[in-house]
Amino acid sequence: METACLGLVSRPVTDIPEHLLRRSKERRSAATGEGGESGEATPSAAAPAKVEAAAAPAAPPPTVPAQAPPLPKAPTLPVGRARMPIWAMPVVVMLPVFAFFYAQAFNPPAVVRNLTPEELGAELYVSTGCSGCHGGAGEGGVGPKLSEGEVELTFPDEKDHAGWIKSGSAPFAGQGYGAANRPGGQRKAAGSMPAFPQLTDEEIDALVLYEREKL
Repeated sequence: METACLGLVSRPVTDIPEHLLRRSKERRSAATGEGGESGEATPSAAAPAKVEAAAAPAAPPPTVPAQAPPLPKAPTLPVGRARMPIWAMPVVVMLPVFAFFYAQAFNPPAVVRNLTPEELGAELYVSTGCSGCHGGAGEGGVGPKLSEGEVELTFPDEKDHAGWIKSGSAPFAGQGYGAANRPGGQRKAAGSMPAFPQLTDEEIDALVLYEREKL
């Protein structure tokens, strides 16, 4: 009896059916994800993709350009005929008058000089260029001599003298002018005496007086 019991105890456990071991291994492999009979773990095909996806940095979201706020629309004015207020009409009418007096306020007032005919004639004799041709004292130069009574010998009549100043020598070009009985003969017009139509009758009379009495 004891020998029989000892024989049961010391018998090695080698009688587990093969199909039970295989089934146990398949269940363990299914539960742990291990495959094959060798018991080594086979990495899943999707694992590398997940690792790579986790390792790559996430792409930043696309930036949307900010849009400028719309400009406010200009107020539309009603289209119609503009009317000037009645009170503004006198102001508009008087504007040219105000502008005239405003401009005159900056202009210096004209100096009124009371000149005698001899003084006026003396100024005209220089300003019109008579002194440049006939000399400052009428002694002659480009033009004939006027002093010492020479101008009176040429023009005994003052009207002829005044007409000569006003028209110049152009109407008498190549001809004689002045008194025909003048000592030495009548003068010949050379065509160089300018006309002075811009002078008034009063100014011509003052110039004639100066040339006949002051030279």
